[in-house]
Amino acid sequence: MAFRPFHLTMSPGDKMNVTIVDDDPAMCEMVRDTIEKKFPGASISVFNTGEDALAATTSEPNVAVLDYQLDSIKPDAMNGLQILSKLKARFPNLPVIFLTGQDRIEVASNTIKYGAYDYIVKNETAFHKLELALTQLENLHSLKKSNGFQKSMNLVFWVLVLALFAYIVYLRLH
Repeated sequence: MAFRPFHLTMSPGDKMNVTIVDDDPAMCEMVRDTIEKKFPGASISVFNTGEDALAATTSEPNVAVLDYQLDSIKPDAMNGLQILSKLKARFPNLPVIFLTGQDRIEVASNTIKYGAYDYIVKNETAFHKLELALTQLENLHSLKKSNGFQKSMNLVFWVLVLALFAYIVYLRLH
């Protein structure tokens, strides 16, 4: 998995907010169970069509888990790539993880090309890989948060050094 820029929008103490879009209700429940087990207290929204997800999602989730084929309930439904495009237009920094049965390299490369964070094929290791991807996102968020704190402390340090220097100059001139 290659690193791709993203912004996980979680504040300190926030629980993970996940949107799941899959037209298979059983798969939705398995994904929900996997996330709830790994991230207790996570807020999870489940949709069986991308159109429903787009209509109901008014604020940016921390991550979206999206299937590629979404037409078993609604034959003319948009596919995952189309939903990805609309999600990215609305939330440019939203990390989107594809969890799909599509095991074609051109589909995988297109999803990554259009902004997906990761692409996981539904197989015997899929839920483990999903846990790893979500954990990586959470860890990167923590790292960014601590890096932001360090930058703030550096700024405070340099302001104090400058103030001390100005005070010493003031004392020498008077």
